[in-house]
Order: sequence, then structure tokens, then C-alpha cells
Amino acid sequence: MAPKIIKRIIFIISLLLLTIFLTNRIFFFNKSFIENWASTLTYPVITVTSYITSPIKNIFNKRRSYKEIKSNLEKTKEENEALVLENLKLKETLRQTELSDDLIKFQERYDLQNKIFTKILVKNITSQEHYFLINKGSRDGVKKDMAAIYKFQLVGKVVDVNSFYSKILLITDKNCKVSVFANNTGAQGIIVGKNKINKCDMAYVSHLSKLENDDLIISSGQGLIFPEGFCLGTIKKFRTCGLYHKVRIEPLIDLNQIKYCLLTDQEKMSFF
Repeated sequence: MAPKIIKRIIFIISLLLLTIFLTNRIFFFNKSFIENWASTLTYPVITVTSYITSPIKNIFNKRRSYKEIKSNLEKTKEENEALVLENLKLKETLRQTELSDDLIKFQERYDLQNKIFTKILVKNITSQEHYFLINKGSRDGVKKDMAAIYKFQLVGKVVDVNSFYSKILLITDKNCKVSVFANNTGAQGIIVGKNKINKCDMAYVSHLSKLENDDLIISSGQGLIFPEGFCLGTIKKFRTCGLYHKVRIEPLIDLNQIKYCLLTDQEKMSFF
């Protein structure tokens, strides 16, 4: 067979196969044997690739998510700290305002002439002595023996005056003594400090006097220092020892907690 005829036959066969392939693709959309064979070979590769890349993608996605969560957490912490700080500032402002308002209302209730509003700077409450240092002194009109008051509670008396600050001896100090009477029974005595916070004794109470637990103890105004009509605490317990009752008194307020007090002279004080 001549070479030209062989070439023509090959060409015709190739053209026929191409025609069949195109006809199949255009009209029947069936995959050819080659495509099926190729897809069979590539499937394991695709599966293995997917198996390998999926965990890697998950790791990167988790890392990205972790960074985002961490960033959001840090931002939330900063915002929370700012809110906490703001809340503390507001609470402190409110507390200071409430403390100030209490004393202002107290001033409105009583006609306290020559009254001086003071802030407590230092508290010294030990087994040796009980005193406050306040932010007012002689330049503000503070004088020795002025009475220190918080609301209706007697706090102590001024014992030392400097130009810019003063010292208040508390009613719980053993060197502080106040003439008092029991509100309900009228029993009279003298409050004596014990150098114990929020505890005093009512001394020199006759065994003939009647006493009641939780009765209010009021300043009698006898003497030249402490004004009349202010509370020093309540009776917590008592017992009779010979000719006198031994009475334990507890102030109505916690002297450790107050931040302000008023100073006044007894002779310049009057009630509405």
C-alpha cells in the first residue's frame, strides 16, 4: 500500500474520531474514556490534598479566630476597667455627697451658731489614745474645748489647735468624760472612754437608778464643754457593783467610718 494511501486512511480515522468526540460532547455530554480515566487517577490526589489542607486551614482559621477573640477580650477588659473606675468615682462622689448632705440637714435642724464644717484627715485609734486630726485650725475660728458632732452623735472635743489643723479627743478616749443621762429612765452618770473603739462606760450611776437595755444616753450639758441634747450611744449591758451600776455604752455611729464632723461652742448653741 502506497504511503499516501496510509496517510489518508489515518487522517480519515482521526477526523472520524474527532467528529465522534465533538458530537458526543455537544449533543450527549457523556464523558469520554480518557476523561473517566483521568478523573479516576486524579481523585486520590484530590482526596489526599483535601485531607492534608483542611486541618491546616482549620489551624489558621482557629489562630485568626483566637487572635480576634483575644483582641476583643483585651478591648473588653479595657472598657470594663474604665467602667469600673468610672463607677468607683461616681460611688465615691455619691458617698461624699451623702455624708455632706447628712451634716447639712443636721445643721438645718439645729441653730448651730459659730458652726465649723471640718474634714477628718487622720484617725488615731490605739490602746493608748483615741483622736482625730481635722483640716481646720485657728485661722478658721477653731478654739480649744469646742465640741465635735456628727449628726446627732457627740464625737469628742477639741484639745489642741494649730493654724491649719486641730486635734479632737474622742469620747472613747479614757481621758474624755461627759455628763449624761438615760433618755427613758433619767438615770444620771458620766461617760468615760475605755480606749476601745465604739465602746464606753457610764460611770457613777447610782444602784438606785433604773436602767434599760438599748436606752439612749444623752449629754446633759453640765459643765462648760459638751452641749446638751446630743446622743453618745445606747446601753448594751449593765450590772450592779456595790453602790453603782456598771454600764457598757456603744455609740450609734462607727467612729472608724465617719469622714466629717461639725465643731461648735456650747454657749453659742441653741435648738429650734
